[in-house]
Amino acid sequence: MTEGNGRGLEGKSAKWGRALRALRLRSNMKQDDAARRLQVSQSYVSRLENGVITPSPEIAARLASLIHTPAHRPLIDQLKSVVLHSPHAVALLSCTDRVVQVEAASQRFRDAGPPFDRYFDGLAVNDPLGQTVAGLVCRAVQAGAFDGEIACIEFVWTAEVSAARRYFHSVQTPIFSGTEWLVHSATALLRAEAYDRFVEENGGPERVHHF
Repeated sequence: MTEGNGRGLEGKSAKWGRALRALRLRSNMKQDDAARRLQVSQSYVSRLENGVITPSPEIAARLASLIHTPAHRPLIDQLKSVVLHSPHAVALLSCTDRVVQVEAASQRFRDAGPPFDRYFDGLAVNDPLGQTVAGLVCRAVQAGAFDGEIACIEFVWTAEVSAARRYFHSVQTPIFSGTEWLVHSATALLRAEAYDRFVEENGGPERVHHF
């Protein structure tokens, strides 16, 4: 095994250690498995994760290869990719201290016109999206969508766009990334009669699905 002393990379031990530990946790990988993949000893992996040592350039290259292997990518990165390349109007939302943020939005979502054209990565969802959308997001938070307490929540809603009334159907589905709850938000245009039927059948413009 070539473990090296890590000279020339001083100060980076903590970074490599955190990255390797995060990889093992999300992949359910044991230290001995990581050691085998890196061609080092298990004690070396332990010392690396604890920031005691810094990997040599050779081992750092193996670490980078292991961490960036598609199968080992963080789930949130994979979810963002699914959303960004979706042909439908979808977005991935996160919530911290009851402030919802757009992590990713599909091009179809952006091209759907107001208010969706105001979605962009990192946007805090509040007044810029309009009071109607902000209200729906708040309701999803209250229903427990960002805590994984429900299977999903559906909304039908309307908005005045270019002097015309438009009808929408949105489904907010909780997804656990391994470290936090996110919400996959999908929206489609709706006919007025379908909107009225949903409201009549559900006694209002929303329906919560429980496990």
